[in-house]
Amino acid sequence: MDFLKRLIAENPRLLEMRFREREAVCEPATVPFAVRLDGVGFGKRLKDFPPPRSRLVHNALVEVAKSLALTQGADYVHVVSDEINLLFFRAAPYGGRTFKIISVLASQASAELTAKLGRPLYFDGRVIKLRDNCDAASYVLFRARVGLNNYVIQLARGAGLIREYTPPIEDMLKSVVIEDYELAWGTFMRREDGFKKGVDMCSALSRLCNVC
Repeated sequence: MDFLKRLIAENPRLLEMRFREREAVCEPATVPFAVRLDGVGFGKRLKDFPPPRSRLVHNALVEVAKSLALTQGADYVHVVSDEINLLFFRAAPYGGRTFKIISVLASQASAELTAKLGRPLYFDGRVIKLRDNCDAASYVLFRARVGLNNYVIQLARGAGLIREYTPPIEDMLKSVVIEDYELAWGTFMRREDGFKKGVDMCSALSRLCNVC
């Protein structure tokens, strides 16, 4: 698949270094920026759901992400594994007050997902400064690549393919079967589409920047 090849071409370690240094620790947050909400201890709290990732949990996360985007004014959403990424281009909620953005959005996501799945679930959050549309597309590729990497490792571990060391992802992909690519690299939604699910990520990201 074209998008699979595109993700494999990215080096997640280099992307981690690029975006880690831009996590906002000061006020105010100015557009464009991303808010990443990460599930806290989801592996233990959701261990009764099918591994490596549950379609039911993913769908619940997507609905929570859409609700957050609509109420807080995000323009793009990416959901993968236990994380929700909201990208803001037009305006920053709460006047750009970074700590309020983080605390309110993490609290809202926690409350809504808890209600949907019927158990206490929590998120932490961070704000990541983005430079422009192409930087935003690279950020989504980064999170999709990390999501794919973790998903393939879980599949390989479940198949007994990982012992003393973790093989390169290119080698693991030859020995595992990905039945649901959306669970592997995530769901991407745009305000201009009414946050409709099921869009092709490569095509959608290319509307931001020619990355595919």
